[in-house]
Amino acid sequence: MTAFSQGVKKVDRKILRGGKVVTMEPSRSLVETADILIEDGKIAAIEPGIDRPDAEIIDIDGMIAFPGFVDTHRHIWQTAIRGVAANWTLVDYVKHIRLGYATVYHPEDVYLSNLVGALEAIDSGITTVCDFSHIMNSPEHADAALEGLVQSGIRALFCYGFYEVPLKNRYFASHQDRIRDAERILKSELYNRQRLVTMNVALTEQGLVDDETTKKEVLFARHNGLRMTAHVGTIGSPHGIRKLYDQGLMGPDFLFVHCNRSTDEELRIVADYGSAVSVTPETELQMGMGFPVTGRLLRLGMKPSIGIDIVSDCSGDMFTQMRLALQVERALQNEKLIRENQVPTKIPLTVLDALRFATVNGAAAVGMMSEIGTLAPGKHADIAVLNTDRINFMPEADPVEAIVLQARPENIDTVLIGGQIRKRHGKLTGVDLAALREAIRRSKERIRGLVETADRELTAEYVKVLENHAYGSILKRIESQSNSDHRH
Repeated sequence: MTAFSQGVKKVDRKILRGGKVVTMEPSRSLVETADILIEDGKIAAIEPGIDRPDAEIIDIDGMIAFPGFVDTHRHIWQTAIRGVAANWTLVDYVKHIRLGYATVYHPEDVYLSNLVGALEAIDSGITTVCDFSHIMNSPEHADAALEGLVQSGIRALFCYGFYEVPLKNRYFASHQDRIRDAERILKSELYNRQRLVTMNVALTEQGLVDDETTKKEVLFARHNGLRMTAHVGTIGSPHGIRKLYDQGLMGPDFLFVHCNRSTDEELRIVADYGSAVSVTPETELQMGMGFPVTGRLLRLGMKPSIGIDIVSDCSGDMFTQMRLALQVERALQNEKLIRENQVPTKIPLTVLDALRFATVNGAAAVGMMSEIGTLAPGKHADIAVLNTDRINFMPEADPVEAIVLQARPENIDTVLIGGQIRKRHGKLTGVDLAALREAIRRSKERIRGLVETADRELTAEYVKVLENHAYGSILKRIESQSNSDHRH
């Protein structure tokens, strides 16, 4: 072996052989029967009959390959309390999660939740997730959240949340301490050596902090070149977009979540600035936030993206959310005609539209359209593959129709992220599920036990902490209004 050849890095080369490829690319065929050549984590070619003797062959004959889903809003730290919010309104959620469960999480609980939650996402074909992480109770909590994402192998936007959980014994004495901790993360060895996870900022709802605090959070993000995500159009910040606009803080680096109570004027502001929106159909429909704004965004020429939101309430897969987003908007459009005594004769949205929400639009929403969201040479090899040999594909439908309306998470056979195989033959790779199941079961039991104890043993001091928290005043106002409405 020569000195020159010793210094040549061996190319990591894989070929996905013989599947139907849903490219989502506007510049080429939507569906092709082709091979996908992957070199060093990126797509090198999509064409029939690719031959590279040194490539690892992954046979996907008879299967459907498509761009990995992009989940644009998820609080992954709530994985350990799966299902607790099944019958809750948004008011219940604020009372019991933000003012309750969030106060008793240990760093280990955050780590396990993020690891298991990210693996759950991968298992169902989600390759990128925007993690709105507002459980930063201490630097250890922040490190644990980041470590869980890193260990999972998912591509993630780790959105550091400045939101203050109402702890009786606070670690951070001031908001500036939280800013400093976010700066610490940016310089940490764990963050700097991780290519798949990038840091961003999750703003505190404007109803919980003053305008100057919001401005500090936005300026911190922009000073460090970070994107931002924020809840708006809900009980905490019903007109948060307008407030940001009035402060001169709007920009294309925002990903707004929900927007149900946002005015048409506010949505036009979002469109004008090139900001993005994530709709989370299942939680919005259940929790009294209002109908998803999918159609309102489309009418403004915008590109809706989809978020799972919370598995403390709902399902953790994109198939469910796509269908809800699609069918609810179809129903809303049809209802307008029905009320005028007309019979709808045309479906207003197609399955292709819904698949765009979950792939192309998601990539654009997180600022990664040039890197993910479609299958094309030069992009990251973030690919999901559906196995169509189950009974729900007998007979097999059109590939796009199959992905959107027929597929289930268990149909996902293979998932690659950055060219690395994270799921194969229907099983996550390199994961001890039995050990994780036991660890997170213990985590859930401990968390719920602490919450129940706290409910029984609330001290006068802690009651005062809750009452003085900004959410406390919001809830009191809602309860007062509700009581007034009942009296009248």
